[in-house]
Amino acid sequence: MLKARPEFLNDWKAKLWARFFCLSVYITMYLNDHQRDEFYSSLGLNTTQFNQHVILETNKSTERIFPAVPDVNHPEFFKKMDLLVKYNGQIAAIGKMDIPEPLKVVMRLPLIERMVAEIFQIFIMKPIDCGSYDLEAQQAQLSY
Repeated sequence: MLKARPEFLNDWKAKLWARFFCLSVYITMYLNDHQRDEFYSSLGLNTTQFNQHVILETNKSTERIFPAVPDVNHPEFFKKMDLLVKYNGQIAAIGKMDIPEPLKVVMRLPLIERMVAEIFQIFIMKPIDCGSYDLEAQQAQLSY
């Protein structure tokens, strides 16, 4: 579908949206799956290794069409993803505490701030410029 509408893929806004989309999917999956670690363990899978494999393979696929994708091979990428899991677990633990809700909110705020900061740092990492090479060739032919 995107190849049929190349105007959606060839500017800086498209690169930002592509990275945002990929990171939204990757971060959501990574956090959700780590909350269900027992399920993956029951299947004999290591949740972290499985999720990293899925993200690496998905990123390879998205490189074929999206104009830019996160650099999931960057040494800091999965370190930051693991920090998000840690902070998310701490937030969940606070939610289970038998303390007044306003106190829970105050306790969660620094963790939420750290999560936002980590996500922002992941987002501003230098992306991989990529995209459909056959699309670029088609555009070049059309411009003659």
